Amino acid sequence: MPRPGRRQGDPRTRETIIDAARAEFLEHGYTATTIRSVARRAEVDPALIYHYFTDKPTLYTSTLNLPVDPRQILNDVRAGPASPGARLVAGFLAQWETGPGRRGQSFVNVVQAMSSSPQAARSVREFLVDRVWAQLADGDEAARWRTVLISSELVGLAWNRYIVGAEPLASASLQEVAEHVGPALEHLMFGNPATG
Repeated sequence: MPRPGRRQGDPRTRETIIDAARAEFLEHGYTATTIRSVARRAEVDPALIYHYFTDKPTLYTSTLNLPVDPRQILNDVRAGPASPGARLVAGFLAQWETGPGRRGQSFVNVVQAMSSSPQAARSVREFLVDRVWAQLADGDEAARWRTVLISSELVGLAWNRYIVGAEPLASASLQEVAEHVGPALEHLMFGNPATG
């Protein structure tokens, strides 16, 4: 029996939860937002959020229209046999290639939100610290610099591909971009030029 005043599962429930989560993440940032606070705002039981999204990172990636948690991209890069720079480029760009609107529209939406709202920027930064940067930097100053430089390269790459439309980057396949940019990222990742 559902609790009084709580929304029952219907086709709009998932969207209602995402809307509530966006508002919570925007107001309170990624770190301070909880599944319970999203549930209160959406007027649903917290268990329903876990049913649709499994955990807070998955919920957050859904608010950004990302098809995959960035941690999964990192795990894929670590697990692959060769060319980690190319795999990182392909994985990063692939998440912006799908979704509603033109290719890269979800990246454009995130950039617009972050540019117009310091709260949105804080929320994205906290999410990246939790899901990606903290695992890479691990308290080492040199590793923190490498991490932020790699992030800068990836964001700049997406900026030029999806917003500026710089050719040949804008019309190249993911494989082509990965082959051209991957070696430069490997230099940042490992501190020496990529071979091969």
